[in-house]
This record gives sequence, structure tokens and C-alpha cells, in this order.
Amino acid sequence: MARQPSPRRQRLVIAIVGALVLIGLLVVALDWHNVRQILGQTDWQLVPLALLFTAVSYFCISYGFAVANQVFDIQMHLQDLTEIGFVSTVLNHLLSAGGAAGFSVRFLLMGAQGTTLRDIVAASLFYSYFSSLGMLALLPIGLVYLFARHPLSQGTAASVAIGAVVLILAFLLATALVFAPSLRSKMLRGLSRVARTAIHRDIGPLLDEFDVTMARGVTALRQRPSFLALLVGSVVVDWASSVATLWFCFDAMGEPLNLGVLLTGFAIGITAGVLSMIPGGLGVQEGSMAGIYALLGVPFQQAVLAAILFRVVYYLIPYVVSLAFYWHLLRQVGQGHAQANGTESV
Repeated sequence: MARQPSPRRQRLVIAIVGALVLIGLLVVALDWHNVRQILGQTDWQLVPLALLFTAVSYFCISYGFAVANQVFDIQMHLQDLTEIGFVSTVLNHLLSAGGAAGFSVRFLLMGAQGTTLRDIVAASLFYSYFSSLGMLALLPIGLVYLFARHPLSQGTAASVAIGAVVLILAFLLATALVFAPSLRSKMLRGLSRVARTAIHRDIGPLLDEFDVTMARGVTALRQRPSFLALLVGSVVVDWASSVATLWFCFDAMGEPLNLGVLLTGFAIGITAGVLSMIPGGLGVQEGSMAGIYALLGVPFQQAVLAAILFRVVYYLIPYVVSLAFYWHLLRQVGQGHAQANGTESV
């Protein structure tokens, strides 16, 4: 049976989640001046279609996260896992920071229901690996199209190439952690030695448990290929829906784009936003998208406004929607506390 969290931890969960929510509201407020730019220039008849594909994208992300947790036999309801996947993904999109904000929410909410840290880390890494496949599939397509259609300066080409190499190396590292047990064990032993030197603490037993948990998940995936089909399918539909959302944003601001131009600006803009480590890629993503689209012949004003509309539809509105889910999840944390107290009194 999962160990019930203490009342002190319950209060800490609520306080930290509340702080993360407030940080998200601050990011929304900082971006509000951009929202005002698009209010009078948008064909609002097309926005519901953009919102529809946004909803499909987030559903696939959230459900895929829940499936990844089921691979590791995490004993939580599918609905709860899906909701946690939704709120943590929204927060990751809004705040970036290498996924730390979203992982913190997962750890707090799932840990409050008795899930161990090693299982949370393993499941999150597992799903992040599959989710990154979409970006790493789109980025080479976008780069090839960009280099073929428009010559770049040496500095710009070098920056784009460095960003692509960083992402590919990160993907290869994640692949090793997930599917190469011997290499994963070596990497974890190296991390353990670094931790002993840097913080004078032995985290070897914790990393050994993580290694065993990851191996168990890979074995389960091989034994139940339906999990693999669900994970890959959710990733494909997620990224396709994200691209469709941006397409409708451009259509709402003027003219739709052909697929090659659309994919190029999307892949490079999203990548630049992620690598910037600025909350939500604020300004970096829009500027990168607008610059790439302008290079490919799209009117600069339309590109800027479409990128801002995409941020509103795909980042800000889902964040507002996610606030209701936080309330539901935190209520469950409180109910778990009440049940634990009832059990102890008996």
C-alpha cells in the first residue's frame, strides 16, 4: 500500500503548486500587450478551428503521459494521470525551464498520492523521449527546406546548426537512458560519482532503483506492444495538431501557408523557444518564427501577428483552462489527507 503523505507535506504541495500557478499568471500578464495587437486584426471565424486542434494536441499529450505511467505500473486512475499530464504540460509550455516546472507539479501531485520519485522520473523521462521524436522529425525537414529555399548568413547558419546538434545529442542521450541498459548503468554510475564529489552525498542506491525501474518499463513495453502503438500514435497526432493550429492562425491573419513553409517556421521557431530557456520562449519563439517566415516570403506583419495568435491559442488559453484542473487535483490531495486521518483514527 502506498504511504500516505503527512499533513505538512500536503500543505507544502498546495503552497508550491499555488506558487507555480501564480508564476504562470505573471507570464500571461507580461504577454498581455501582445494579445492586444491581434484583437482587431483576426478573422475570429477561424479561431475555433485553431482551438479545436489545440484541444486535440493537449488531449494526446495528456493521454500519452498517462499511458507512459501505466507502462511503469503506477497505481493511479487514468483520469488523474491524464489531468496531471495536462496541467504539467501546460506549465512546461508556458514556463519552459527545461521541463522543471512541469516535473515539479508531477512530483508534488503524484507523490502526494504515494507514487515514488523513481517511478515519476522514469515515466516522465520515458514519455519525454517519445514526445521529442516529433520535434526531431520536423526539425531536419524544416532545415533542409530552409537551406534549399533561402541562403543564410554564416552566423545564422551556424546558430541553427548548433541548435540542431544540441537537440540531436539530447535525443541520443535520452535514447541511451531508455533503451541501452549497459550504457545507462555506466552513465548513472558516473552521475553517482559526480554527486559524491560535488555534494558529498551517495545517491547510488537511488540511481540503482531508477535503473531497475527503467528496465522494468522497457520490458513491459516490449511485452505489450499496444502501449508502444498508443505512445507513438499520441505523439504523431499531437504534433500534427500543433502544426494545424499554426496553419489556422496564419489563415486567420491573412493567407494560409503551404506545408513546406509552415513546417519550416514551426520547427525552427519551437526549437529556438525551447533552447532559449526563457519562460515559454517569450519573444524568442515569435521572433524566430516571424524571421524564418519572412525569409521564405511571408509578409513580416502577418508572420508576427500569426505567431502571437498561436501563443494565445496554444499557450495562454490552455493555461487558463488548466486552472480548473488544479482545483480538482488539489481537492483530491485534501481528500487523501482526510482519508489518511480517518484510517489513523480507526
